[in-house]
Amino acid sequence: MPPDLQAYKSVQYNLPDTARCWQLSAAGFENLELVEIPRRRPGPDEIAFRTDVNGICFSDVKIISAGQGHPRLRNYDIAGRKVVPGHELALTVVEVGNHVASKFKVGDRFIVQADLLKYGKAVGYDVWGGFCDYGVFGPEVQEYLIPIRAREAGYSETALVEPWACVEASYARVDFGPGDRVAWLCGGAGPMGQMHLVRTFSVKLSGQAPNLATVLLTDISDARLDSVQNRYQRMAQQAGIRFVTLNPSHADYEQRLAEIAPSGFDFLVALCPVPPVIEAAIRRVRQYGVVNLFAGFKRGEGILNMGDVHYDQITITGNSGSRIDDMKAVLRKVEEGKLDTNSSAYAVVGLEGAKEAVMAVRDSKALNKILIYSQCKDLPLTPVPELADSLPFPVDVREEVRKGHWSSRAEDVLLRSKWAGA
Repeated sequence: MPPDLQAYKSVQYNLPDTARCWQLSAAGFENLELVEIPRRRPGPDEIAFRTDVNGICFSDVKIISAGQGHPRLRNYDIAGRKVVPGHELALTVVEVGNHVASKFKVGDRFIVQADLLKYGKAVGYDVWGGFCDYGVFGPEVQEYLIPIRAREAGYSETALVEPWACVEASYARVDFGPGDRVAWLCGGAGPMGQMHLVRTFSVKLSGQAPNLATVLLTDISDARLDSVQNRYQRMAQQAGIRFVTLNPSHADYEQRLAEIAPSGFDFLVALCPVPPVIEAAIRRVRQYGVVNLFAGFKRGEGILNMGDVHYDQITITGNSGSRIDDMKAVLRKVEEGKLDTNSSAYAVVGLEGAKEAVMAVRDSKALNKILIYSQCKDLPLTPVPELADSLPFPVDVREEVRKGHWSSRAEDVLLRSKWAGA
């Protein structure tokens, strides 16, 4: 490992006197500003951390758009205290307060369960989050840090544990089984839908759902559907699954639905937060079917026909996040090489471009997850394939990057080339 990259990973370099972070002072993207402030040293009970990677979530769009009107921020002085978004972060400890020196060491790595349930707070909301290069966490957040044990685990693949854990948690009560043959991911071409898609293929490959024969994914964007088909058709073939994508706006949509599942769908994952759309989809779920309500519906929305659910014996489950145990379970899979969360990586960006990247997510221009590498300089928003000829990747890594496949080896090259401290 080149000296500079080793210095980065072991925190053997001089820490800067200042830190940069994106601060939100009111609702609206015009009120999100990148500022440079004195880097805080940790107090006796605090740790100082370096943000290695922070994934962008659509929740960040909601926070920035709503500001004080966001349910989690209504009692928070956003104008005075500011909000630093970002909760999908992988971090490294760079300094430790003397009261917690027995618990933390410089170089320790963690991911964060953002929902601090015990304290009624959340990282990236009323606790400053990962849209920064350096920050400080106190005792409240420390209780929700999850250690990364495997030294070889990458920064991006561990940061992506958080959204993947939300997907995994949605199957905690009911999952695919031997009786399931036809599945529908409704509104599934976005980043979270693609995670559900990969997981659906994996349950067939693992033998958990041996009879799963057809997976339908619908979305209103032809561009996204084309991207998903190109990216995952090979995985579908390996799983022995007929993978179909449909756009509901096309004239033959209803006819195609009837052809794909003439007897109805066994498993419906609702990824479109539009109640009428999902209500119509539920009517196509067959007897003994399952409905996984994953999309971000508002409280009080939707009509549930309890009589139909009762007589058709449909199981309905909902999900709006993950628990710390879900994140630990997914992290173990990553560390053991059983789950490639990097399959969700679409683009990378430095801290300076974070605002542009969140706006790309807002405008549905990001075909999958965007990763903020806060420590990299001169890194504009760049889809993974476009990095192939701009960085000195080994030949085999370059070809994978060209295909849009991100990895820890590719990440090492990026950090070696772009680390601001090099």
